[in-house]
Amino acid sequence: MSEEKMSKGTLQFTLWGIPVSIHPSSWVVLALLGGGLQVSSGGDLLQVAVFAVMGVLSLLAHEMGHALMGRKLTGSTPTVTLALMGGLTQLPFAPRTRAGYFLFVLAGPLGGFALGLLAAIIMGLHVGNLSAGIMYYLCSPFDAIGLMSAEQYSSLVTALRDGTMPLAVLQVYSILMLICMWWSLFNLLPIFPMDGAQLLYTLTDKLRLCSLIGLICGAGLTLLSVYHGMWFTMMLLGYFTYINWQIFRDSRGE
Repeated sequence: MSEEKMSKGTLQFTLWGIPVSIHPSSWVVLALLGGGLQVSSGGDLLQVAVFAVMGVLSLLAHEMGHALMGRKLTGSTPTVTLALMGGLTQLPFAPRTRAGYFLFVLAGPLGGFALGLLAAIIMGLHVGNLSAGIMYYLCSPFDAIGLMSAEQYSSLVTALRDGTMPLAVLQVYSILMLICMWWSLFNLLPIFPMDGAQLLYTLTDKLRLCSLIGLICGAGLTLLSVYHGMWFTMMLLGYFTYINWQIFRDSRGE
């Protein structure tokens, strides 16, 4: 297949000297995750579009974290590719030390987290309440899993909206911050091929143990997803669980 055909529909540009490619599949998958199959009005379509754009920004921040750290550690120029609901940072040369590789992997989740924090700071400055913006970002995941009371979370939203921020703008900030926070936390799970498993393997150098932990965590979270009717998450985690089973099986002689 020619390079021209392969790049058809792919957004390509350079960011801070690093070549970036965004495949159309990223937009499609993120639109589906954002409720693309339930669109019934123009407002719904706009929200799906916002979710897809914010999702791509979060993925890009994650991969740029890897890329910038990789360039600093190796002196080589990495490339970044986004496709489906993830990304890949390729380095011509791997970091030479275990500590260097650990930093390279960790920089991805930190990059996504940093973008969310930047959005929180800008949102807080927007309404003249910096602390409310940052607290909103840090506390949103806890509200999503029920660790905050409705009153506590409502007080944060009220503190932000008291600054006369339009609801639509607040939603844009909220979507970006939630994706950044959740994607960063999700990526730190000790399940291959996510960054958390790579970090654990870098620390322990025991592939079989790490894949067993990934297998147990993946299976447990897959069942939890079934219980809560989260079918897309169930399929994703089920696939990751299978990957960990394959790694565990193939590393039997370790």
